[in-house]
Amino acid sequence: MASTNCWKCLIRPSTAASPYALSNAQRAAAFSTTTTVGAAANAKQKPKVPNMKAKGAAQSLRIRKKAPVKTGRPPAPGERKAMRKRIVLSNTNALEVQGLQELSPETMVDAAMVGKVVTIPGPVIDQLRVVEAFKKNQSWDLFRTPSILVRDETVTLSKKLLDAAAAKKTASIILSGSRATGKSMLLLQAIATAFTKGWIVISIPD
Repeated sequence: MASTNCWKCLIRPSTAASPYALSNAQRAAAFSTTTTVGAAANAKQKPKVPNMKAKGAAQSLRIRKKAPVKTGRPPAPGERKAMRKRIVLSNTNALEVQGLQELSPETMVDAAMVGKVVTIPGPVIDQLRVVEAFKKNQSWDLFRTPSILVRDETVTLSKKLLDAAAAKKTASIILSGSRATGKSMLLLQAIATAFTKGWIVISIPD
């Protein structure tokens, strides 16, 4: 008959019952191939950053804008403003109309001249340019020489000016009307009439 002690030798002892049993941490440490110092150094080591200059590495495309090349001289002070305010008063390509009368105090008060075109004399053109009576929206560049159309309002306004001068009185006249009805042109005609009479004109442009 076999001894009971032999059967006990074949039984696998439990972990809790055996005083020589190893824990899981001790088993992992027993089979580790690195030292404790090496493991700590690897834990503190920073992750490697891929070299962007290496062959085959992804690179970002950056396009640098070139500075604009300046050609020519910059505009002088006040030159741009002068170009904006520049008004062309003649067009050499326009046909010349024959038989036009010149603007004068007599033609501006003559009712028979209503609906007709008169030309502005050269000296008066220079005076009107000085007081800035010409406007850019008056289409002066469509004519060979600056010319104006005599209207009923032109004759009425010119008569009031000449009558006030003959009576040596002051005439206060207010021009009113909707937009693009010819107020600036009527004022130019009144100034031109005053210049033909040799009067002193004080103009306050826009």
